[in-house]
Amino acid sequence: MTFYEAALRILESEGRPLHFLEITEKSIAQNLLSHVGKTPEITMLSRLAAMARRTRDRKVVVTSKDTFALVDWALQEDLEALAQTGVVEPNPEEDLPPLRPAERHPEPRTDNVRATGRGSERKRRRDEEEDRGRKRRFPPLPEVVFEILSEAGSGLRVEQLIERSRSRELAAEDLTVEAVLTALLEDNQRRIDAGRRPQFSFNKQSSEVLLERAGSPSEAPPLELQAAFAAALGIPLEGGRPILSRPAAPAGAGEPLVDPVVLATLKTTLKDVRRSVARGLRKRLGELEVGTFEKSVVKMMHALHFRELKVAKRSKEGPLLTARKREGSVELRYAVRLLKGTSTVDRKMVQELRRDLGHYSAQVGLLVSAGEARGDARTEAQASGALVMLWCGDALGEKFLEAKTAVTITQVEMFDIDERFFETAKLDADEAQRRREERQREKQQTRGESGGKETPSRGTEEAGQDEEPSLAEEPKVIEAESVRESSPSKAPPPSSSEEDDQGEEGDDEGEDEDLEAASAFVGGTPEAGGTPAEGGTPADRKRRRRRRRGRRGRGNRPEAGAPGAAPTGEPSPEGTPASGTASASEVPPPSMGGDAPAEAERPSPPPPPPPESGSSEGSTS
Repeated sequence: MTFYEAALRILESEGRPLHFLEITEKSIAQNLLSHVGKTPEITMLSRLAAMARRTRDRKVVVTSKDTFALVDWALQEDLEALAQTGVVEPNPEEDLPPLRPAERHPEPRTDNVRATGRGSERKRRRDEEEDRGRKRRFPPLPEVVFEILSEAGSGLRVEQLIERSRSRELAAEDLTVEAVLTALLEDNQRRIDAGRRPQFSFNKQSSEVLLERAGSPSEAPPLELQAAFAAALGIPLEGGRPILSRPAAPAGAGEPLVDPVVLATLKTTLKDVRRSVARGLRKRLGELEVGTFEKSVVKMMHALHFRELKVAKRSKEGPLLTARKREGSVELRYAVRLLKGTSTVDRKMVQELRRDLGHYSAQVGLLVSAGEARGDARTEAQASGALVMLWCGDALGEKFLEAKTAVTITQVEMFDIDERFFETAKLDADEAQRRREERQREKQQTRGESGGKETPSRGTEEAGQDEEPSLAEEPKVIEAESVRESSPSKAPPPSSSEEDDQGEEGDDEGEDEDLEAASAFVGGTPEAGGTPAEGGTPADRKRRRRRRRGRRGRGNRPEAGAPGAAPTGEPSPEGTPASGTASASEVPPPSMGGDAPAEAERPSPPPPPPPESGSSEGSTS
């Protein structure tokens, strides 16, 4: 019914003025609206406001803002509230600027229209897949054979089946006769395990595959049908079941750990037990009274996620319920008809339920009964129009089992060996072995690069580092003592490398020039009235820089921590040359860029104790 009709019925049942939101909620709760929409409350308000403003045939009046009452009640009408009722309030967000600018879309052109049809596009994609070497997916062989045999109407040889399958592009080019017979044999066995009739048979004389239809004159036991396929494939039978070839077991595996026949028997037994319980549950439901049957079905539907179950009307056979259930992204409204007893469901019952769907604004009909559904009822339920589902006979018992209602559950754990677990464990073991071998090869390469010597441990390395400074300081200490004993006016003789450098540079001057340069650097003036140290010709500065580069790193000067060396920036004791001025020949010129000696970066140690007797011979300034 319409919103106006639903509002009139709600006001008549309540007997008092109601707000439009309350009228809308009650209308939806009672399923009175034939069309709800996204905003039913706004629709209800606009319809009631329009009907209240009519001058003739008015049935509702406005007593206060957005509150309506029936004219028959003779209540006073509020004109001011009527003027404000149904007026859309302005939205303050409408005047705000948009959050983003308008989107630009490409102009429609005929160039962008696809000229070719879908067939050519599909063919192009198929050719591309074949060029890339992709393996196409084909439907199951039993379905293809069933379709071909149904169209033929008689038996066909396996070669003919393969030829027709390839011509229809329903099978691969490398399909063999053994693969077809094996697929048909497995399909028959699955049907036998499920308690159904196998649908394929094999004629040994003509080598033709036939459809085995239930109730036909040539009906044969399932064992004979499977025996014919097994004989054609050369597969033995054990306990009435064909023994299909399985992947070769690893060496030493021996006999299978689990008997497949036992597992198949256990699965078949569990299916039989389920069917037996469903039949017993159906019989028990057929013996219930109307009220008990109704409560049992309601609990089962609640367990299957139906909600808002309400009684629309009652009759002798059973009530009519309305319910809702969400299926994916859509919420469907159901009209559920309950029929007590085990009476047969016919076409008339299905037609009556379909008429109730339109009256109660339902979309799906559901007929629940413990009796069997006749063929005409099934045909009517599948006819065009509103969908009607039948939960009748054993199917009702299966629904109770699915909802786990009205039954007690005993869990039976069935175990089987998982071969993939052992395959994964083997792969992990191989990977671990490979990593160990790589580490071993890396160790051998490291030992070979170090000359066959093992790499010392961390403690040994630290100990060696502690011992190195003491061993390296011995020659420096000896050199410092020799410098201290020598005369300051006479510098130590240059080493052989220095003589080579001086020879290459062409410097034939004696030690007096070195002494003058050192004295000029330390004291600021030469002893012999020469030019200052920072002066001189460019050739002199170049010779001094070359001698300093050749002397770097020879260790002929005492270290900062060696005996006899004074700390930098402090006066040296009497008779002991200061650090960096132990000899006139070893005094470097002013630092030029990055040519400063490396010893200047080391921290200065504390000054050594003064000697017992000294002289002024060690001073050069």
